[in-house]
Amino acid sequence: MQARVRARESQVEFLAMETSSQGIPAPPEDFRCPISLEVMAEPVILWTGQTYDRQSIQRWLDSGHTTCPKTKQELHDDTRLIPNYALRSLIQSWAAANSVELASGGGGGGGGSKSKKSSICSSDSSSNRARKEAVEALVRGILAANPASLIRDSVRELRILAKESRTQRAMICEAGGVAKLLDLLLGKSRPAFPDLQNEIEENAVVALLNLCADDENKVGLVAEGAVDAILHILSRHHHQASIDTRASAALAITSLAMVDVNKAIIGRHPGAMPGLVRLLSSGSPRGKKDAAIALYSLCMLPDNRRRAVSAGVVSVLLTAVESDARYCAAHLAAPPEGEAVLALLDVLATCPEGRAEMRLRRGVVPALVRVIGAAGDSAVPLRARESCAAVLYAVCCEDATWTAIARDAGAAAVAGEMARGLNGECRAARKAASLVQLLSA
Repeated sequence: MQARVRARESQVEFLAMETSSQGIPAPPEDFRCPISLEVMAEPVILWTGQTYDRQSIQRWLDSGHTTCPKTKQELHDDTRLIPNYALRSLIQSWAAANSVELASGGGGGGGGSKSKKSSICSSDSSSNRARKEAVEALVRGILAANPASLIRDSVRELRILAKESRTQRAMICEAGGVAKLLDLLLGKSRPAFPDLQNEIEENAVVALLNLCADDENKVGLVAEGAVDAILHILSRHHHQASIDTRASAALAITSLAMVDVNKAIIGRHPGAMPGLVRLLSSGSPRGKKDAAIALYSLCMLPDNRRRAVSAGVVSVLLTAVESDARYCAAHLAAPPEGEAVLALLDVLATCPEGRAEMRLRRGVVPALVRVIGAAGDSAVPLRARESCAAVLYAVCCEDATWTAIARDAGAAAVAGEMARGLNGECRAARKAASLVQLLSA
């Protein structure tokens, strides 16, 4: 293994010396394909997050390999190759500045990139050419030197175009629109425009959200740095972001987290959990709902549950439950919000750290029992009752005091009615029956 590493390092050094001897600056290592060690003509991303030259990785896959060459992760039949537009743009800029001619990109089997291009944006179509030119003009409109009103109008139009079709989303990515939107949100390429800032940021965040409609863009956006930009909107230091913009940022996190590899990347970001928990605690009703849904999606990954607990999410959730004696009616009148809060509590109850935090708040037990017993309240969805039964069961298994309070609150009776009413034929009925058995022991 060490011999292979030394050989690879020697090859890199040789390539660097060769380019230097020709009077060409050595390219940044990130520009080289990990397989061929040559500058990538058409960088693409695997779902593992690693970038390779299309021709090299396609040859690797065509030869029967089923793993990512760099991480050795199994691909499980997911061999989509997602264009890394940001890196391709950087490589092309470097090549142009240094008079380097890049090899023509090919997807293996001859003309792969051409067939990809024709399926997305046919160069033979005059209407597509016109749309592409219009998109490129809108992207140029985001430049900091432009008037704030032009930046606003350009971002708003990109938001609309990104929602309309896959073709237009591809055009925006190919034109470098993602990088411009991210720079805008991070404050890297904009003048001061206090009167229009909230409108511009809201449109930029929603434009990114619309670009997330395609799975390949979910990976590509994260590779380009979308997580930093979106979480900047949720950060403690970004006081200017409007309530709606923060809610849209949480929704964008939810969309990005639909790809498993992104869950880990977002969860490890130091601003992710604190930012979402702050929105859950003090946001608007819409913001709280979107924050709860984003946290729920991220917490499908066990490591992220612990991170969310460390950020204080359990305290925020239980405070919401305890804050109203009629929580089920008052907070679940709009089911998505209540369901998301209680479903998140259910997920967090599956980790020891979450249960430990819950045991400190015994006053929440009667509120959970009321939700379980709200069979006749049309405002309370079955999923909410199921989540409360699951939370009670998980914590009562480890805490005698919670068990005693649950018995005194009548949990066994309401859970029994719930199980009988559902005829024991669904997951909610099984959870209710398990709670009855525990409390009757």
